[in-house]
Amino acid sequence: MKSIIYILLLLVTTQLLNAKEFTFPSAKFIEPVQESATSKRIIGVANFEKIRDLADNKKLYNTARRVAFLNINNEGACTGTLVGPDLILTNAHCVMDLRTKRMKHYTKIKVAMEYLQKGIQPTYQAQVIEVIKVNPRLDYSLLKLNKAIGRHYGWLELADEVPTKGDVMVIQHPSAREKEVSRVQSSIVKREGFVLHYYADTEPGSSGSPVFNLKGIKLIALHHAGACIAAHKKSNNMCSQYDFNEGIDITKIKKEIAQYLPSCAIDGDFPGKFVNKCVYLTE
Repeated sequence: MKSIIYILLLLVTTQLLNAKEFTFPSAKFIEPVQESATSKRIIGVANFEKIRDLADNKKLYNTARRVAFLNINNEGACTGTLVGPDLILTNAHCVMDLRTKRMKHYTKIKVAMEYLQKGIQPTYQAQVIEVIKVNPRLDYSLLKLNKAIGRHYGWLELADEVPTKGDVMVIQHPSAREKEVSRVQSSIVKREGFVLHYYADTEPGSSGSPVFNLKGIKLIALHHAGACIAAHKKSNNMCSQYDFNEGIDITKIKKEIAQYLPSCAIDGDFPGKFVNKCVYLTE
């Protein structure tokens, strides 16, 4: 594999915040290992759009309702996706130290589905109670929640095929900001082994974000890292310039967790009136 992959892990804040006083963090809340706080995985010009500004886009806004902000024990943040009534899919490195393979305090992870406006006190809809499945190599974890919040928000399906060309969109909480989407200048670079490379922008905090094609119906990849070609590798093993972003081929993950997933998605009407019945989604 020619590219050098950097999985950006989360560091703790300099001071833990009391849970009752916790508000959504600023961009400085998360710093990747051995990188400065200003390090970003932006390819060219940043192309983030606030989900709250897209409320008139029924399909995109409705899809985004199933994407979650994960507060990692008041020490960091990731993004996750509802894939069942009480199931969240995110990265392994959000719940595990990939270097030591030691689990973090996953039962202290809190889940907020409606972080759309900066500065608003968070409302956490659920909390993680179990890691059902984790795979460091594929960098995914399937988490069980204490509440079946998917019965309200709906949940999303994992695709059976991953495209090799076209544009993608990534719904995310970049640098722990309110929910945003990157879908401009976001074409697929290539699929290589079990990863998909694309130009869609991300930042630390986007770890675990769902990657879709522009139809935004099924997950095609699980975002986990920025990457650069060998020519841009610095002497300290860091990346002088990110060339593209990378997600794990969702079909590889689906094979390992299919037994835990519902047979279909729960869809609903915009905005917020959800139908608790199976909808068999097609691309």
